[in-house]
Amino acid sequence: MPQLSTTSIFMIYMWTWLVLFLIMQKTKTLLIKNTPTTSLYFKPKKPTPTLPWT
Repeated sequence: MPQLSTTSIFMIYMWTWLVLFLIMQKTKTLLIKNTPTTSLYFKPKKPTPTLPWT
């Protein structure tokens, strides 16, 4: 098995942090998108009509 150099260890380290960062950003955007749907538990008594252009 070849010996790992410092640069390869550093590149693996940076790649891992980049992947974790991207996963965290993706989950944040998903949570932001899903937040308005969770507040729909308090439904209005009279629903508004759906507009044709939406």
